[in-house]
Amino acid sequence: MKKSLLFGTTSSCLVMAFLLLSACVPSTQETTTDARGFWTPEDPPGAAYVLDVNIRIEGEEASLAAAETITLTNTASRPLSVLAFEWTIKPAGEFAVSVAGRPLTVLNGGKNMPLTTPLLLALPEPVGPGEKVKFDVRFTHKGAVNNGQIHLGLWYPRLWWEGLPVRDSFKVKLDVPLGYAVAASGRLDPNSGAYANDCVTTHFGIFLSDSMKVARREAGGVELTALFTEKGRDCALFCLNAAADIISFYAEWLGFYPHESLVILPGGARPMGGYPYASGIVVIHGQETFDPAKGEKENRWWTWITAHEIGHQYWGESVMSGDVLGGYTESWLMIGMGIAADKEYMLRRGHGWDRHRGFIDGYLEGVKARNDTTMDAPASLIKAQKFDRNNILIHGKGFTVLSALETVLGLETFDRIYRRTAREYAEKRLEWREFRRIAESETGQSLGWFFEDWVRSNKVLECRVVAKSSVPAEGGFASEVRVEYGMNSIRIPVPVQAVFEDGTTQTTTTDRLVRTNILRFASRSPLKDVTVDPDRRLGLIGEAIPRTTAEIEEAVESLDWTGTGEPALEFFRNPGTAAVKTPHVWFKLGLLLFDGGAYPESLEAFQKCRGLSTAKGDVFGALVWMGNINDLLGNRDAAVSCYAEALNNDPGWALQHDQYGLRLNKAWVEGRLKSPFKWTR
Repeated sequence: MKKSLLFGTTSSCLVMAFLLLSACVPSTQETTTDARGFWTPEDPPGAAYVLDVNIRIEGEEASLAAAETITLTNTASRPLSVLAFEWTIKPAGEFAVSVAGRPLTVLNGGKNMPLTTPLLLALPEPVGPGEKVKFDVRFTHKGAVNNGQIHLGLWYPRLWWEGLPVRDSFKVKLDVPLGYAVAASGRLDPNSGAYANDCVTTHFGIFLSDSMKVARREAGGVELTALFTEKGRDCALFCLNAAADIISFYAEWLGFYPHESLVILPGGARPMGGYPYASGIVVIHGQETFDPAKGEKENRWWTWITAHEIGHQYWGESVMSGDVLGGYTESWLMIGMGIAADKEYMLRRGHGWDRHRGFIDGYLEGVKARNDTTMDAPASLIKAQKFDRNNILIHGKGFTVLSALETVLGLETFDRIYRRTAREYAEKRLEWREFRRIAESETGQSLGWFFEDWVRSNKVLECRVVAKSSVPAEGGFASEVRVEYGMNSIRIPVPVQAVFEDGTTQTTTTDRLVRTNILRFASRSPLKDVTVDPDRRLGLIGEAIPRTTAEIEEAVESLDWTGTGEPALEFFRNPGTAAVKTPHVWFKLGLLLFDGGAYPESLEAFQKCRGLSTAKGDVFGALVWMGNINDLLGNRDAAVSCYAEALNNDPGWALQHDQYGLRLNKAWVEGRLKSPFKWTR
């Protein structure tokens, strides 16, 4: 497991002295000493970090001391007077910041330690738009040495913009003990002796080991490095060679690779995937289990996981997430686009689709387990999503949505969208709505019908064959297939493949605007079988899934007020609907059933509404419509009784149905006592 270790020295007196300092600013200068002066620009600027780092190891303890300069250009339209650092000050640690020799004060510092993110510091004078400020920072850090390894995650103070990711540049000089192999988020410049990287989004990582071996090679101007144990050598070299081909493919396909270096580190004992360790550094688990005797086909998993982790150097590093604060691994779009990258590599190299069907199948298992997989969800819903969100929603559904979009728009169109997004949003933050905008720009059509259901709802794609026939006809056979979407299904065009007795096939797609599609085929031999989504790329549910009461209520509420009598009747007959206890849902069902001509069912729905509520408005409306439906069914005595009871529950206002031109109030009901309700459909 990856660990972020906080380092430090015993310079506690330095910290306390620093905390007591005030900014030495002449009284004639404008200065801010109020933490409320902090604000985050809409598009925060990146910064240039230069660090000179000394690491010393004594037994099981590692100590780090560093001098750091941070250069920031204010790209916002307002002056910056208070800035924030992401850092923790511990009692035995040094952290001192100055500008042009003038020490800065932690505005939100107190006597209690540790002080944690954000550390707010007032500048000696505001930095105006287009102006630069240079910070001089001295800090220490302390941590453990585990099995001869030192993991450095966020080991340096950096500017903080309320979790918004930015792209920074780094030059880091390292002084480490002899005998340690080094991995860093940059390429070593032999002239300056610094590791340099102009594309750091997550953080600049450092890893040290006193026993691992190192192998290097080049691929298209990118330096590739693998650190490995002796037992993991074969796997490391396999992944290193695979990375060379993968990076060459990505660079040719997308037009660039975002870093000048890539480091592959070993992880846990089991081959359970990998993760991004830091910018330009990836971890691949289970390397010591690799068996080169199995051959390329059996070891294809290692090729895939390497391609997968490298893909995130584009999605999450080069293109930053605009949908989530903090780490991009919570962004379904970043993860989904990364999987789409390794999918493209695996397919073009002839490695097949099975690995990626696994992501779709994982999402479907989550759906069948009745998990709410709404992706653009409020914080309250995210908190309630207690299932394995990482695998089911972020990886599984994230990739499923993009696979469905590719199927709907076509391979070439999706490829243009994908490459354009990678190019236009390099060094920028990308939200899913901006991705939708690019897709709409490339296709010239609105795609709200696709994104709203997939991203902003818990709907699923339900589509199934409900009937099929094949009869002799001139020249062969005429076949008819009836394909139907679920009642509250996502509606996208779905491929349907007909297979005939002579082995030939024909494929067409459904019309998303029609719930029940009648598809016709002409063939030389009889119809043998029909498959919906034959390539299994859509995340499609073939069998109806029992709905919860909440889902039934949501589905009924989403139905149009006219023209939806058929789905309303299906909901009415659904055994799960009997558990609905919301009066308004039954009232709407009653109206929709009336609209569809299902009068007995409509009467029963209004009776349910009447029995569930004591509010005069609900009771009045339900009784009036019970009277109306009884009149239409020829039950005049029952109708009059309902109208009379409705008058006893008159709320004093009218019930208006604009779709029918009806305004139901006391006078209208009194009229129904004299003459029955009549209606022509």
